[in-house]
Amino acid sequence: MTPTSRLLVLTAALLCSSTLLPLPVSAAAYEAPLEGEAWQQADLAYKSYQAGRYRDALEQVNAALKLRPEVVRLNLLQVYTLQKLGRITQARQAAQAAIKRGVDDPALRATVKNLQPQAAAATGRGPSAAYQRGFPLATKGYAAYNAGDMPAAARDGEQAFRADPSQGAWALLWLDALEAQEKWPEAVSAADQVIALNPPNKSDIEARRAMLKRRMAVRPTQLAYQALITNQPAEASRLAREAVNLAPDLDSQRLLLVTALLQDKQPAAAEQAATEALEQNDENTVMLVMRAYLRQLQGKKDAARGDFDEAIAQDWLDDDQRRNVRLIAIDGALASGDTARAEQLLGPLDAADEAVLKRREILAEDNKPAAKLTTTLYPAPAQSCHDTPYGTQCELLPSDQVTGPAGPATEAYAAYGRQDYQEAIKQSRLAVEQAPDNPDYQRLLTTSLASGNAAQTAEAEQRLTRALAASPNDADLFMQRGYVRQRNRQPDLALQDFSAARATGKAPPTVILNEAYAQSAMGDNPGAVKKLKKAIDMADANQLELDDQQRYNTRGAIAGMDREWGATVSLGYRGAQPTTNSSGAGLSTAGDSVFSTSELYWRPTQFNDQNGILEVYGRLTNTLYDEGSEFKSDRFVDPCSGQPAQETVESDDRTNGSSSVTGFPSTIGSLGVRYMLADTGITFGLERRFFLGTATREGTAYPTSRDDQCRIQQAVEAANNASGPNNPLINGILTRYQLDSDAGGWLSYITYGFYKGTELRINESNWFTMDGYAQLGYAWEDNNATFTAYDVDSQGKSTRQLAKTDGQLKRQQVFASSEVRVGRSLRFDELGPNVVVFPHIVGAVDWIWQKDQATGLDFGKNDQIDLSNVSQDWSLTNDATSWSMGVGPGVAVRYWFREDHYNAPRSSLSWSMQYRYPIGGGATERAKGLFMNLIFSY
Repeated sequence: MTPTSRLLVLTAALLCSSTLLPLPVSAAAYEAPLEGEAWQQADLAYKSYQAGRYRDALEQVNAALKLRPEVVRLNLLQVYTLQKLGRITQARQAAQAAIKRGVDDPALRATVKNLQPQAAAATGRGPSAAYQRGFPLATKGYAAYNAGDMPAAARDGEQAFRADPSQGAWALLWLDALEAQEKWPEAVSAADQVIALNPPNKSDIEARRAMLKRRMAVRPTQLAYQALITNQPAEASRLAREAVNLAPDLDSQRLLLVTALLQDKQPAAAEQAATEALEQNDENTVMLVMRAYLRQLQGKKDAARGDFDEAIAQDWLDDDQRRNVRLIAIDGALASGDTARAEQLLGPLDAADEAVLKRREILAEDNKPAAKLTTTLYPAPAQSCHDTPYGTQCELLPSDQVTGPAGPATEAYAAYGRQDYQEAIKQSRLAVEQAPDNPDYQRLLTTSLASGNAAQTAEAEQRLTRALAASPNDADLFMQRGYVRQRNRQPDLALQDFSAARATGKAPPTVILNEAYAQSAMGDNPGAVKKLKKAIDMADANQLELDDQQRYNTRGAIAGMDREWGATVSLGYRGAQPTTNSSGAGLSTAGDSVFSTSELYWRPTQFNDQNGILEVYGRLTNTLYDEGSEFKSDRFVDPCSGQPAQETVESDDRTNGSSSVTGFPSTIGSLGVRYMLADTGITFGLERRFFLGTATREGTAYPTSRDDQCRIQQAVEAANNASGPNNPLINGILTRYQLDSDAGGWLSYITYGFYKGTELRINESNWFTMDGYAQLGYAWEDNNATFTAYDVDSQGKSTRQLAKTDGQLKRQQVFASSEVRVGRSLRFDELGPNVVVFPHIVGAVDWIWQKDQATGLDFGKNDQIDLSNVSQDWSLTNDATSWSMGVGPGVAVRYWFREDHYNAPRSSLSWSMQYRYPIGGGATERAKGLFMNLIFSY
């Protein structure tokens, strides 16, 4: 079990953190709604009051009060109506009578105070001008609240309170109306404004603000919990910190923050969060023990000992709680090799306790301590949480001491965290069996099943469907089922769920992103782009929270989905690495050479969905510079006798006489199609190649067979023996071929690419990067050709034509190549925006099998030479194979550009340079020396 994953055992502490203590609020906010005759009379009374028919209003409100005398707003309407009729004494008496009946409300108390005769006598006048201005507005506000018109109630309540800030009850009306609309941020802002005006019930308003912030904290708390389950500790940390900032007095949320930071491998930050929690509540045993654990984990033994000892000494702990703290401290001492400390802590514990016996056995083994503690060697304490009338309470247990339903749940969370989904499913089933009514365990089982095999994900979908039948407006259930369906490659159904979640009005604003990605998976990239652009607009309007990286990722998705065509131009010195949009043989050459590749590609939208991306492309490749190859000298061997001759010659590649040709004559064109399988890095491609340049359709042919070479030599000797004045001596034979103008070939290939950290990151200055590819390809050609045998001079150049014949030139090549680059990407803003430097180590290997044949040759016999005995089929390569391997240092620089408000950079210019040393293979010339690539991608 991965011990840090045990920290996911938050059970009810996270999802149930919405359990709140009752706080002072207006009684009117919790009254049962008016019904029947009472509602009819009250409705008539409000309408009469608003119309100025105060006598009718008084009669009607009195009738309503006979049926519902406990309703605050009816009592207030009675008081206000009496005031309008000038019956101030009766109004005060009515308010006092209501209070005596138990209808105790701040507004009634304030009315009694304002209508006291001595208050009016002291000032020489009745209620203040501010009160008189606010009174009608407050009356309208209460009427709107009673009628369910909360926006009007909030507006009138705010205006009434601002008219007379001494009426704190009107402020509560304002807050009640906002709260009834679940406008928590607006209500918190309103409470801040009320407190700034120093109302008489300031403490009540402050308590209400704290309650509102707690309610605001529920959502980020739940999302943080879900982020931990889906192994996103960084996101969980961000959300947990947001929850803590909103409700700093909730211990369970502070524990969530510490948990998420530790899961995110930030023990120092987790320790700081624990310290901040202890500053808020210095008697928090759980946080004290967590800080001790974190300090022990980081090697701060003395500080950890102080915290453990302080926790053990707390006199409000019972025996079981103190035992658990000791066991956690003992585990730390054993893991760090502090046997004396472990022995001391074990002393007071029951010697027959199984947990104590287990630790004494470990102590007796006298194991060598690790140089550095990890959560594997020293597992984090397990968390056991439960609801109480005072909120969620948690205890820490030794990592191996969880019992009851929480035990399997702990194991399930841990297994899920290490991505052992089958074990998570098994343990969560046990937890559900032992506590079937626990909604968190039910949710845990569904979440685990969603990550299982096909049958298990189907079960997860069925469970979510049943849950939705019981709670048809649960946005979270719709969202979760949408995720399951998207994982099951059902984007159309997932889109329905995400849209349904948004329709409830309770889904997070980020649901629009889920809808967009589901549309893209369906192949509707234009629709997905519209939604993603709308998400950017929502973020601009503060309706959707996107941090810088999330916004950049969204813009990157827009740039990718909106791309239907593109172009790539590359230059490679001694070889070219295949790029995302340029696949083909990426082999290096033995000599110094520069190759160019220009490609234009198109992505037909209707073929691009969750399964992959189809591209149709056209490409031009040629050689810009070729120094030629240098090989070691070989002694010439007579093909007939097999004996070496005295003279030596430089061996050359006789099957590629055009190897030094550059420019347009070396151009090959291609039209192809490739399909990139989604989420695999695998690309399949097929292309038709056209020999556009003249040099690509001509060259030399020389048989590799000793028998064929001997027959040619014998034919030359026979011709020279019969030579005369009209038939001069033949120095040697050079055979050249010329292909037809429509000559070409085919290339098929499969490429696997893997990339980690190759993207531009805007929130990091450096990061680990690894990229590479592996490619296997097969090229074949079968072209009609004209073969001409020439005499050669002493320099090896062809002179007179000796013979000519038609035939076929057939070529086959199987090749494999691979390259891996590992290093760190460094963002250099000093060099310009979006510039990344990538120093790295490179490893590269290639392998080639070549088979070239000239077939159907029939030179025959003429006046100059008799070649009729020469074989009609020549092997030009002898089915040759070769391979090479090299490693070395390298550096690459990439610059991204062409970005706008909605799109991340859509184009890039990259340059790389490597120096490789050969470490294997016979063709070491291909694996050593300097290699460079320059790639422009538009």
